[in-house]
Amino acid sequence: MQIIIYNQKGGVGKSMIATQLALSFDTTIVELDPYGMLSDTLGKDIVYKVGLNENVPNIKEGDVIYDFGGFDDLRLDEVSKNADLIIIPFNPTINSLGTTLKSYKRVKEQNVPILFVVNAVLNDKDVEESINFIKENTQDDIEYFVIPHTRALQTVENEGVSIIEFANTSGLRKHTYRKISATMKDLVKTIEEYL
Repeated sequence: MQIIIYNQKGGVGKSMIATQLALSFDTTIVELDPYGMLSDTLGKDIVYKVGLNENVPNIKEGDVIYDFGGFDDLRLDEVSKNADLIIIPFNPTINSLGTTLKSYKRVKEQNVPILFVVNAVLNDKDVEESINFIKENTQDDIEYFVIPHTRALQTVENEGVSIIEFANTSGLRKHTYRKISATMKDLVKTIEEYL
């Protein structure tokens, strides 16, 4: 399993999604974001940090999640050769959609299945409008998954734990985090369909 998480827009949830997927699939993250701090949070056993001017290790087999930074990284072309899925997270806001379209056009060239993840959603209307905008501007039938806005995901990212595991640590947490935990389980199931 090789998954790429990519959007040239920063702050859309790439590292949060990489963290949750890596912990759910028990796999390694290759962090290509020069400003990323996943190795500090999760540790060097889970995260392999690659500097901006360093080559990405050529991983042909095994499970890995590539967490790209918020810019057009030319290393995407090489990494895509073994990828099973490219995830494009984005926030359903005006300032995120233009860069997300640009990012989609960039990854579409790779001939790898693409899943949009609409992140930090406050209402369904935002999802509908943003997905319609992408469809109208690409003329493509796209697949997407929705993650609602919640501080819980930031909390667990800072702790370096899975929301699913975190929710099961006590009865109160299980109740409090049941919706976002179920959402992340559904995301994992959705991704498994591509593998």
